Amino acid sequence: MKHMETRKAVFCFDENLTAQVQAAAASLLAASAEEDACWEIHCVCTQAAGACEEPLRALMKKIDEGAALKMHCVENPYAGAYEVRGISAGTYLRLALPTLLPEVDKILYLDADVLVRESLVPLWETPLEGKVLAAVKGAVNLRQKWEWNEKRPYWHLLAGMKGGYINAGVTLLNLAEVRKRGLDARWNALVRERFYYQDQDILNITCQGAIVYLSPKYNRFAYLSAKDFEQFVAEGIYTEAESRKAQEHPAILHYAGDKPWIRYDTNLGSAWWDFVKGYPELYVLFDEEKAKRNHGPTVMQRFVRKIRRLLSGE
Repeated sequence: MKHMETRKAVFCFDENLTAQVQAAAASLLAASAEEDACWEIHCVCTQAAGACEEPLRALMKKIDEGAALKMHCVENPYAGAYEVRGISAGTYLRLALPTLLPEVDKILYLDADVLVRESLVPLWETPLEGKVLAAVKGAVNLRQKWEWNEKRPYWHLLAGMKGGYINAGVTLLNLAEVRKRGLDARWNALVRERFYYQDQDILNITCQGAIVYLSPKYNRFAYLSAKDFEQFVAEGIYTEAESRKAQEHPAILHYAGDKPWIRYDTNLGSAWWDFVKGYPELYVLFDEEKAKRNHGPTVMQRFVRKIRRLLSGE
């Protein structure tokens, strides 16, 4: 009998995202329900977030009895790291994976705000020999966005990533190569720097030349419009075929902007709610009526937010 490879995925989070992690993990397993994918899900979280273990374990068993859950409840070593854009220091936990998971050589990192729509086995099988990670090129590469970021005092460190800057929300990590190159030590040295995109900037700065680029279907930013995808193609970031596949058949929806559990009418948010409503265990974790009442910031709130960004240099 052929040995079935165990595919490993990891979520890194604090107590603010326990419900969202359960939804994301459930979608990962449900997307592979028709095949023997053999997923092992690791949760690297703060002590307070560990309370999600039992409900998550029960939900996983309901979807896929063969799936395994491994909890790693830790004190966040990056608790004092730079926070910006409303994102807490919990985001830095992924930088500790080479140390926290010493027995793991390869793992798929997923943000908590994703919805998996199809099997990720092809993504898992991406060759990584001699490379540190595989990920999708992000919106930071768009010309206007890049020029806006070039004003940042540290952006010269990313000059070589123009057109190839990755979004780290979905990242296939070669932890063995990370350890071999000693990158974890470099990451630890950079966590207190004031990087606007936090640990994502750190990965882009330190992994240059060692990245495999994935099809954007594996990290389809939900907030992007058809016009945005046209811009990606026009600027040579995605091919026409990649752009079309990401829009028509996304394997992963990534709610990197507005969150559907906060704002019901966010772009492609209905897909997330449709999934959550299919599992009573998930649905009770979110307030659908409250989300429906939230139609985003008012004109005045948008104005104030814009002024704050201008004053802060964001």
